[in-house]
Amino acid sequence: MQIFLRRLFPWKIQWKGVVLEAVLFQAAYFVWVIFRPSQSPGRLFIGSIAVLVPGVTAAIFVFQFLEQYPPASRRAWRFLGYGLICWSLGNLVRAYFEGVRGAVVPAFSLADVFSYLAYPLFFLALVFYPFENRYAPSRFRFILDVTISTGVVATLVWLMLDRSGSGMKPLDLVPLVYPIADLILLMILVNMLLANRQARQTLFLWSCALFSFLVSDYIYSLLVPLNGYQAGGAESFGWTVGGLIFACGAVFMATSIRQSQPDSVTFDLGTRVQNILPLILVIVLFWFVFADWRLSGYPSWFGVWASVVLALTLVVRMGVRAGEFELYKYWQLFSSMAEPIFICDGGGKILLGNPALIRALGLQKANHVVGQYLSAIFDGQGFPADLLKRAAREECTIEVKLRWQHTPYMLSISPILYDGRKILLAGAAHDLSEQKLQQAAIQKGFTELQRLHQQLENLNAQLEQKVEERTQSIRTANLKLEEQNKLLQELDQLKSDFVSMVSHELRTPLTSLTGGLELLLLEKNRSVPDYSTIKLMKTEVGRLTRFVENILNLSATQAGQLQLDLVPLSLDDLLKKILLNFDGISPHASQIQVCLPADLPLVLANEDVMNSIFYHLLDNAIKYAPASPVVIEASCKGNRVRVQIQDRGPGIPEAKRALLFQRFQRLDVKDSQFVYGFGLGLYLSRHMLRAMQSDLVFEAPQEGGARFYFHLKVAK
Repeated sequence: MQIFLRRLFPWKIQWKGVVLEAVLFQAAYFVWVIFRPSQSPGRLFIGSIAVLVPGVTAAIFVFQFLEQYPPASRRAWRFLGYGLICWSLGNLVRAYFEGVRGAVVPAFSLADVFSYLAYPLFFLALVFYPFENRYAPSRFRFILDVTISTGVVATLVWLMLDRSGSGMKPLDLVPLVYPIADLILLMILVNMLLANRQARQTLFLWSCALFSFLVSDYIYSLLVPLNGYQAGGAESFGWTVGGLIFACGAVFMATSIRQSQPDSVTFDLGTRVQNILPLILVIVLFWFVFADWRLSGYPSWFGVWASVVLALTLVVRMGVRAGEFELYKYWQLFSSMAEPIFICDGGGKILLGNPALIRALGLQKANHVVGQYLSAIFDGQGFPADLLKRAAREECTIEVKLRWQHTPYMLSISPILYDGRKILLAGAAHDLSEQKLQQAAIQKGFTELQRLHQQLENLNAQLEQKVEERTQSIRTANLKLEEQNKLLQELDQLKSDFVSMVSHELRTPLTSLTGGLELLLLEKNRSVPDYSTIKLMKTEVGRLTRFVENILNLSATQAGQLQLDLVPLSLDDLLKKILLNFDGISPHASQIQVCLPADLPLVLANEDVMNSIFYHLLDNAIKYAPASPVVIEASCKGNRVRVQIQDRGPGIPEAKRALLFQRFQRLDVKDSQFVYGFGLGLYLSRHMLRAMQSDLVFEAPQEGGARFYFHLKVAK
């Protein structure tokens, strides 16, 4: 059944969610009962279903979580589940008659058979629920408590029915079975709740559910003889609440933290209430019998004899309780000792042993040790024959061993008097195995410590010598590293100075060459081949000039000397100038598209740096995507303007993206005649943007190509 229920309800169920759903269900039913029309057509059907659903749900939860309950209580939960099934079957029969057929359920029907069958199953659930105290006096006293409580309740109910039921028909007594059975089960639950402290959460929930049943069953027993009961009324609240409490309790006990041991205050309170509850109930019964005698003028002999029998049972119960209390004190003291303790006669025959002695001997039950002799258990050095005689006069102590395990014990035997005449002996054995092991371990450890101490002194002397040698080697290596570091710094400075010097020296002749070539291009009457050659020379000189400018910017960046003056700039004007220059540099300049909003604000930037950045980004896009448009877009958000350049080319392979912003890195390292470059454009662009408190970022659009973007501050 558990496998079927897990497949039927595969989701995880928590007790908090179940409680919330139960409250919502009861609230919805309450609202429906209050605001429904008095003659609504679905009243009987909905009212019957509202009583049936909680019971069925509780039964399902019990069997679904049965394996999660403690093993000792599973049988009790199983009987509870069977009882809920029978109770639900009875409600199902009533729902069929009242809700489907619209007929009145007979005074005694199949529904009552199923409902009556539920009470023995509920009773078996209480019988098989694990009891905390295992001792026979406590269990016998609990049985007396239950007998007195249920006897008083049954007698009171019988007396009330006997006085008021003279005009009742036999079938009118059928509904009265329900509240009477509820009362009997409830009294058993109350006694279990007070006596069984380890299961108070479960028993409290069962008591609340049964009390809810009692309320509705009592109202039902009053209305049925008067033909005043109809499904869907307020009198059915107790059945719905009781079923929901059973359901919540089943989930709570399976999914919440296990019940903890209550504190001493709660235990004492429950014990005291349990002690006085039978006495109070017997007093109430005597009062009712005498009050009934005075009011009616003649006694109820059944009530008188029942009161006398229950009073005698109460006397027996009080005697059992007193003896149990005295025995329990001594037994707790005796059994709680961690050391093996025993009582024997003058011949060494064991009469009583505590659990520690039973465990030490490897036995299972207390009666296995009773009757054995000390000389057969302990084997001392000769176990002196006169030991027991001396122990009868004064305390004797001797070191002995268990015969089977050879465990060392310190045995102490003292005389005790029994009944003022007979002399008994009380003994206690203290396990010395741990002390012996510790003594041997300490001795072994001391010897090992002396040996290690000598080794440590030798190693310490050797270590000092090795540390001195290693320290000297490290000093020598450190000096060499410092000299090499200084030499490398000097070489790096010479390299930077050389590159800067060469770049500065190249700038002047390159500028002159550019100017001369421009003058030559302006001359008229020049042949086409000469014009093309001069234009090609100008292009190559421009490429070399840009390379020199990149080298100078790279040197300034590495030296930390790139100082920029930021001024308000219009991106629209800046891009117009850049595109005008591109017309004379690249044949693909017409591919560039500028999409700027009309209300784009001014940005804080350096014009020369922005020219260089846009040149590098546009040049890369045109070189690697010559057949696709290159789109420049900008948008403003807050005090930042986002600028992005995107192409629809082949994009950048994922393997190359990690090296994208490093120096002298290109997609194709071969000196191709199709794509020229030095691998410095992106590196310089990122560092120049970082000098303006920005950064260059790459994105790979889903539609393909490459997208680079950066942010600039808005000029205030």
